[in-house]
Amino acid sequence: MARYRIQTALWSNPVTGRETYVSIFPDFIKHYCQPCLHLLEHISCHVGKGEDILRHIDDPEGLVSCEDRFARIMKRLEIDCSNANYPALLNSRYTEVYNIPITVSCSNVSRRRYPWMYSLIATAVQYFGKYEGVLSLVNTVILL
Repeated sequence: MARYRIQTALWSNPVTGRETYVSIFPDFIKHYCQPCLHLLEHISCHVGKGEDILRHIDDPEGLVSCEDRFARIMKRLEIDCSNANYPALLNSRYTEVYNIPITVSCSNVSRRRYPWMYSLIATAVQYFGKYEGVLSLVNTVILL
């Protein structure tokens, strides 16, 4: 167990004029935080075969030194997604309701570094009718 002192600062919003206290986290805490679902969704949709994940992540301060942390998480999700066949589960639920299956372009899937995750997200985009944030919605549907 370790304790870190998190500094706070009084921040004045120039638009509203309201003042609030904000926490200032040291860089090493940001460096070791787990990525959110939106970032994992972004990686799944934009990284092609053979590409570096960091090329698609905006990190101007250089907090992330290599892609290994993201690649391990994505590989684990890719294996879980392929073993459980989540895109097919989502597609079958859609077909039960609307009597039409969801189709995903095979050419786009084959060009991705994580094809199972991309297929799941592409299916979820059509299932929910949203273009962003569908990975968190899939989590609520698949677990029911």
